[in-house]
Amino acid sequence: MTPEARRELLEAGRAAYNQGDFYEAHEHWEEVWLTLDDPEHRWLQGLIQVATGFHKLVQGREGPATTLLGRALTKLEDAPPSWEGLDVDAARQAARTMLVGLSRGDLPDPRGVRV
Repeated sequence: MTPEARRELLEAGRAAYNQGDFYEAHEHWEEVWLTLDDPEHRWLQGLIQVATGFHKLVQGREGPATTLLGRALTKLEDAPPSWEGLDVDAARQAARTMLVGLSRGDLPDPRGVRV
């Protein structure tokens, strides 16, 4: 994959995520994820899991969302605050916030979260 194609896919994923289209973000990011080595592979997998967890939340599927967000936070533990133009800190904080809401029995709406 060329650096330009990589940037375009990451940006398309970011744009989809920021519009609340978490499934589409996952699709764009997955293309890049398949080409990476660790630690970037793990970090992008964590971001994909955040997006997928949020997709599950929008569907009202709290159990799978909780599992995915917990796994995502583990993968993002050592990620930098920002990576390839993506705000990793914002994704981590949003995942934590959603998990707290879910633990209280709330079904938070992740749309409006930006990376």
